Amino acid sequence: LHDAPTAGHLGFAKTYDRIRRKYYWPGLYGSTRRYISHCKECQRRKTPPQLPPGRLQPIEPPDIPFAKVGIDLLGRFPVTRSGNRWIIVCTDYLTRFTVTKALPTGEAIEVAKFIVEEIILKHGSPKEMISDRGRTLLSNLVKTINELCQTSHLLTTAYDPQTNGLTERFNKTLADMLSMYTDVEQKNWDTVLPFVTFAYNSAKQNSTGFSPFFLIYGRNITTPLDVILPHNNDRDHDDSYVQQLITRSEEARQLAKIHIKDTQASDKRRYDARHRSVSYKIGDLVWVYTPIREVGLSEKLLRRYFGPYRITRQMSEVTNEVESMETDKKRRKLKDVVHFLRIKPYY
Repeated sequence: LHDAPTAGHLGFAKTYDRIRRKYYWPGLYGSTRRYISHCKECQRRKTPPQLPPGRLQPIEPPDIPFAKVGIDLLGRFPVTRSGNRWIIVCTDYLTRFTVTKALPTGEAIEVAKFIVEEIILKHGSPKEMISDRGRTLLSNLVKTINELCQTSHLLTTAYDPQTNGLTERFNKTLADMLSMYTDVEQKNWDTVLPFVTFAYNSAKQNSTGFSPFFLIYGRNITTPLDVILPHNNDRDHDDSYVQQLITRSEEARQLAKIHIKDTQASDKRRYDARHRSVSYKIGDLVWVYTPIREVGLSEKLLRRYFGPYRITRQMSEVTNEVESMETDKKRRKLKDVVHFLRIKPYY
C-alpha cells in the first residue's frame, strides 16, 4: 500500500487515505506516519515539504582593505584569440574592489602568479582568503604562498557557493556585463574583461554607499568621459589636501563597514524569515544531499540523498562534520563538512 509500484511511494496523506478506506487497526494513523517517515527509498529521493533549514551567518567585514578577500576561478569559457579560457576573480570584503584576469589554463602556477602579482604586491597580504574547494586553489603552490604570508585559507562547503556569496554575486554581475559586449563567436571576452571590471569598480555599491575605487584611493575615478567633458574641480595638492584625503578615506571605510553590517542585518532578516532553525547533536544520523551524474541515466531519476552519515563535530552554527556509515564507500568521502541545507534526519 506504500512500497508497491501501484502505490507509488506516495506521501502520508495519500497513503493513509488509501489504507483507511479499506482497512482499520488500532493506531492506524500513527503507524502509517511512522512507516512512511522511516521508508528508506523515500528518504533517499524526496525533499521534505517544509522551509529549508539553517539561518544566515553573515561574514564580518574587515577593518582595512584587502584584509579579507574571496577568490574564485570561472570557466571554462570559449577559447579566445589570445588562448584564454578561464577568469580568476578576487573581491575585497570591505571595499568590494574586484581584481580580475584572464588565464589560459587555470592551473596552479597561473593562480599563484595572480595572487602574488595582482593581490599581494599591489594591495598587501590578506589575513584571510575565502575560496571553494577547487583543485587549483587547494594546490601545494597556493598553500605555500598562504603559509609564507600567514594567510588563513577558509574553504566553502561543497555544493554551497553562497558561503563565498560576495564573490559569487560578482561572478553573476560579471557574466551579465561580459555578455553585453562579446562578439557572436565569444572570442573577445578577455579583451572586454578589463573594461567591465573598471565599470564595476567605479560604480557606487548599495551595500557600502561608495564606489570600490573611492574606498581604495579616497577619490572618485577619472573616466574617459571626464577627460572628454572636463569639469572644474582642480585642487592644489598641498599638505592640507593630502591630510584631508587620508581622513576622508578612513572615514569612508568606517562608514562603508557600517553600511555593510546594516545591509547584512537586513539580508539576514529576509533570509531567516524563509528558513527554519535546526540543530543536531554529535552522534545523530543524517542523510546527505549529494548530486551525482551517471552517463546514460537521467538525473531526475537518480538518488538525491546518501547515508546514513553520523555527525562527528559541529563546525559552525550552520555546518557539521559528518562521517559515512555506508559499507559501499568507493564513490563518496568517508568524512566531509556539510551545510545544514544538505542534510536531513535519518529515520
